[in-house]
Amino acid sequence: MKRTAPKLLLILICCCLLLPLAGCGPRGQKIAFFIYKSNDTFISELMEYMTAGVPEGVSFEVRDAGNSQSVQNQQIVELFGGGFDLFVINAVDRLACSAIIEKCEKEDLPVIFFNREPPEDLLISSGIFYVGADAENQGRKQAEMVAELFTKKFAGSKYDKNSDGIVQLVILKGEQGHQDAEKRTDSCVARFKELGFTADILGIEVADWNRRDGYDAMRRLYEQFGDGIELVFSNNDDMALGAIDFLLDRRVFSPDSPIDEQPFVIVGVDGTAVGLDAIGRGLLYGTVYNDSVKQADAILALVDYILNDKSFDDFPYAITKGYYINTDGDIITQANVTDFMGR
Repeated sequence: MKRTAPKLLLILICCCLLLPLAGCGPRGQKIAFFIYKSNDTFISELMEYMTAGVPEGVSFEVRDAGNSQSVQNQQIVELFGGGFDLFVINAVDRLACSAIIEKCEKEDLPVIFFNREPPEDLLISSGIFYVGADAENQGRKQAEMVAELFTKKFAGSKYDKNSDGIVQLVILKGEQGHQDAEKRTDSCVARFKELGFTADILGIEVADWNRRDGYDAMRRLYEQFGDGIELVFSNNDDMALGAIDFLLDRRVFSPDSPIDEQPFVIVGVDGTAVGLDAIGRGLLYGTVYNDSVKQADAILALVDYILNDKSFDDFPYAITKGYYINTDGDIITQANVTDFMGR
């Protein structure tokens, strides 16, 4: 799938229009997308792919909760009885999914959750699915990406600023309690240690997946630890870019220096267009691809199979535990970043 104009998503969300696609089928099939907030870069890209690929003959509506669970609850209730055949939900608060599932079951509405995983014990109902990334593997790949660099260059190099053989690192955490943030954080540190490195975690700041909050989080960390920072693990690209914005403003990072001349290493997760650009410019060392194209395709495949009551015997994606579809992603650095641009 090709990228569509960003204005398309903004129009869809801001206006909340019911948009019929050409050739509506005899059932007048309708689906509703509910997203936690539209200014999340990854979610925005994912929605562009999904709305561009909705099956012919199906109309859809997009609702943006603006990061408010109460708003999202009201949006869901408002669309009950509106003739919808399927809800596709990116929940604001994963712990609210119990009430959402209960309400949808009463309305006999199948549900696909994505990106924010409901607690596992809730996904036991027929017609409930979850599509997302393998967050633990993303964290492990962050560590492996850095380990490859540090194995060659850390000991005795400029990256080991105090020559103690210990990696002093800080973490930008996406959201307290979010399953991907917790798994990426825990697994990247654990894997880093498994690979033989001794790590000293100087600080962890929650920055809510947001570039602006990433800026503020990096400011606090840098003001406290300064040049003692040797590595930054960020749960996503937007927070990493916010950290880079701060470091550029403080002239800690140089916009014109190659990646191996920046004072320390920052890695992210997602592989958004802006993240890939930062890798190409030598500001972000690397990222782990959160495959929005594949996730959108998996969701759209579920939409097709559910709406048309198809047998899942030949479903194109592996479904684990009866409801999970997890996608994997590659490590991206300057060595291969051009392969991912324009996807």
